Amino acid sequence: MIEALLVMMNNYFHDLAVAFLFASCLLSHVVVGHWPGKIPDRVAAILLRTAWGSLIWVLAGGAVRVWFYREYEWLPKAGTAQIPALGVKHMVLFALTAWGFYGVLKLKRMTKEDRGAGEKV
Repeated sequence: MIEALLVMMNNYFHDLAVAFLFASCLLSHVVVGHWPGKIPDRVAAILLRTAWGSLIWVLAGGAVRVWFYREYEWLPKAGTAQIPALGVKHMVLFALTAWGFYGVLKLKRMTKEDRGAGEKV
């Protein structure tokens, strides 16, 4: 029973990490595209830490989820059709994550360039 509760909590926190990852990546794109003037280091640091921390938790929690999938999440009525469905879902999520981290890396590059420009003045 304890194992089942731990797996359940892992799944909840994995889903929460996915939400934080999506939100921080989306906000990185918004900040890069619409922030007036120099992006404050604090804003960039919060978004960068949230995105990277969320990605780490998504991967760690996802590994646990994969390990226990057949025991706790397998749907017998879906049968083996759930395997390609999960594959498609993860390809879409991977593409969204790649797009999101493009914004995160662009934000990091912009704040680094601003810092470098400030030091030269």
